[in-house]
Amino acid sequence: MVTWVPARICTVRRARVLTARVRAFCGACIRPFGYLTFVLALAALSASARLLGPEHELGFFAGRLNEMIRRYPEVMRPGVQMAWVAWAALFALAASPISPTHWDEVALGAIGLGALWRRTLGVRRAGR
Repeated sequence: MVTWVPARICTVRRARVLTARVRAFCGACIRPFGYLTFVLALAALSASARLLGPEHELGFFAGRLNEMIRRYPEVMRPGVQMAWVAWAALFALAASPISPTHWDEVALGAIGLGALWRRTLGVRRAGR
C-alpha cells in the first residue's frame, strides 16, 4: 500500500533539514571565535584584578570572579585549546615567507615561551 504525501510536506522537511545543516555549519565556524573571545575576556578580567588590587572593590570582585571561573577546567579547556591553535596558526603564518618582517615571529615566540614558562615553572596552587 502506497501512502500519499503532499509535495508541500516534503519541501518543508527538506527546508528544515537544510536549515539545520546551515545552522550547524555556521555554529561550527563561529564557535572558535567565541572561545577566543572568552579567553580574551578572562585575560582582561585577570589583568583588571591585578592592576586594581584586592583593596579596590572592583579589583576584589574581578579577582574572585576570575578564580571562580578558572576553578572549572571543563569550562576553560576548549577556550585555551582554541587559543593555542590560533597562536600556532599565527606563528606558522609569521614563519612563512609571506611575512615581510621577523618581529612578529619574535613577539609570538615570546608569548608562547612566556605561557610555557608560567605553566611549567610558575607557582603551583594547591588544588582540591
